[in-house]
Amino acid sequence: METGQDTLLSAIKKIADFITMMVTTPPGITIILAAVLLVAVVWVSHTIRRASLLSKAAGQRFGFGDAFLASMEALGKMAAKLLVSLPMLVLVVLIALSLAGLGKTINRIEESAAAAQKIRDLTRVVQNLERSCTVADVHILSVQDNITRMAVDFYDPSRPGTAVERKELSLPGRDIYIDAMVLNFDYSEISGGRKINIAIPYRVFSDRVAQAEGVPLGGTDILGIPFIFNRTDDDIYGIAPDLYRHRLMEFMELVRDEQAARRAGIIRSVYGSAVHRRVASGDRFEIRVEQTGGLVLRDRQRF
Repeated sequence: METGQDTLLSAIKKIADFITMMVTTPPGITIILAAVLLVAVVWVSHTIRRASLLSKAAGQRFGFGDAFLASMEALGKMAAKLLVSLPMLVLVVLIALSLAGLGKTINRIEESAAAAQKIRDLTRVVQNLERSCTVADVHILSVQDNITRMAVDFYDPSRPGTAVERKELSLPGRDIYIDAMVLNFDYSEISGGRKINIAIPYRVFSDRVAQAEGVPLGGTDILGIPFIFNRTDDDIYGIAPDLYRHRLMEFMELVRDEQAARRAGIIRSVYGSAVHRRVASGDRFEIRVEQTGGLVLRDRQRF
């Protein structure tokens, strides 16, 4: 619910935006010039018509010269009125410019406050992401003719207990690498003076498949959010759950645009890090991200 102060500030910003539009944009300037021209035309037309009626009442002919003189007289009177009203016009212009400046100042203050709040919210998001968890279980289905087939079961912390997605991959080679994108927040706006790294596994390659040609690992929901970033309401702290999820989408947009993230001071750097394992049929291991930002492969039982 808006307070009286909010209503006043909103009105000032709307007036300021209108004034700025009128005096700085081609459409606004065109409107002002058209209004001035319209007033001049109406004034001159009224003067000519009145002079014509007076001439007819006196039984005199009203010609082009008379119309021209009447026009000049009308324009002269208009100029005189403007000159007399000049102090008032200057005052109105100064008030309008002051309102425009005040509106811009309010907008800048609100933008700065919103940016600061966004940084605080993203700090809370990163704090919630900074934890150890299992990304996926990997089952090596077979290693035959130097082709490795595997099944990857992904986990979502907001739905604990069972895998939320399975993906089967096949690629040449038996030395398997899990590639991760590591987000480094050291010295960024949201590091809080601490060294923070967050790893996002996203690709698989091998001794026979170049890193740049690796197979996408998957593990994201329909919004492109990694499953490991999802949280139950009870697991989210320091920020409202709905706001966490909203800011998380903004966070991922920054992750996808490294330059924008650096300009905003959100992420200091993004780099790759891969973990390696030589596999055999029947191997089973889990992909984990650690609170320190590392990525590890941990053995599980054979099947």
